[in-house]
Amino acid sequence: MNSSHKPIFSIIICVLTIAISLFVAFQISGSLFGKSRIIYLADYGGLTIDGLKNFEFWRLITSQFIHVHQKHMLYNVLSIAFLCALIERNIGFWYVFSIWLVAGSLGTFFTTQFGSAPWNTGTGASQAALGFAGFGLLLYLFRLKRDYLLLFCVLFSILPAMYLDLRTAGYPKPGHTLSFAIGALMALYFLFGQSSKDQKDERS
Repeated sequence: MNSSHKPIFSIIICVLTIAISLFVAFQISGSLFGKSRIIYLADYGGLTIDGLKNFEFWRLITSQFIHVHQKHMLYNVLSIAFLCALIERNIGFWYVFSIWLVAGSLGTFFTTQFGSAPWNTGTGASQAALGFAGFGLLLYLFRLKRDYLLLFCVLFSILPAMYLDLRTAGYPKPGHTLSFAIGALMALYFLFGQSSKDQKDERS
């Protein structure tokens, strides 16, 4: 695998997440690090079932930039910054973009199924972070077994998130679980395709 890719997407997505989440927090609470009450976040791009019914599919993207708690946002950004950058250097821009978009948006959408309006608004980058963790874990197990920095970043993304889930809900949140599974499945697809490509190169 090529390790010379520049982590351009990782930088862009982290900068956008910080800037947009802090801006929304300031608009709602009057403080950059204030709490953004979830009942207001639909007005700032949060994902809602009604929004999707009205073909507002852009919410699948914008919802990943806004957060209720800014400390949680910073943790998510750190998880993505380290883990996504390592993965992007190995597999390139389009794969990490796909992980962020698919695992993040589907996990956020799944979250909206558990709760009643207006508290079922899907927000946050934790779903994407768990998607990268699922991808990174399989990448470590099957291709980069000695990359302990990658393993550390995977654990950094998973363990605190699972602790918070167990502490607040008593079980891993469904959106997080789905995103992790999607990331792992995308890793299997990537690894299988890479293995097939390597075999063809050996034969030619």
